[in-house]
Amino acid sequence: MDTISNRTNTVKRLMGSLVGILGLALVVSSHVASAATECNGAVSGAVVGGVVVNAGDFCMLDGANVSGGVRVNSGGILIACGSVINGGIVSDGAAGILIGPEEIACDGDTINGGVQISNTGPGVFPEPAPSIAVENSAISGSVHLTGNQGMMAVAFNTIFGGLFCSNNIANPADEGAPSVITGPTRCTFEEESE
Repeated sequence: MDTISNRTNTVKRLMGSLVGILGLALVVSSHVASAATECNGAVSGAVVGGVVVNAGDFCMLDGANVSGGVRVNSGGILIACGSVINGGIVSDGAAGILIGPEEIACDGDTINGGVQISNTGPGVFPEPAPSIAVENSAISGSVHLTGNQGMMAVAFNTIFGGLFCSNNIANPADEGAPSVITGPTRCTFEEESE
């Protein structure tokens, strides 16, 4: 009888410990996890939990302060002006992405995290606008441009982490204002036409 009683007590202690661990995990995760805000229109001010731009959505971050990063899904369009983005930007298959383009009187952005843009374009913006512009911004992380199908501009940035290009249909242009890049640069830039 003593062995059954000992086993029962051991099982009760293990169950109590398991319940305590699960409760602690739920408390910790409830403070960390937040749902991303779907952006289809203009967004400014504080956004906690990140931003997602879905297919067919046109998102304009104008003076936003985003915690949790930005994700642009296939077919989405993002323009970011004068915003702070904590968590970086990730995109695969976007219709277009413009970060800090001066051509539309857009202030540069501060991006705390990397920028990964893949398979974007050929573009929805009227010529001569690129399908991807990363301009006038301070980026604390590397910038990766991979498999993009339209014109690209990477100009007048400060990039801490390197710039990497691969398998794009065209090289990026620096619009006569090269970025200051800390870290490796694995991109060839288009020659400026006169």
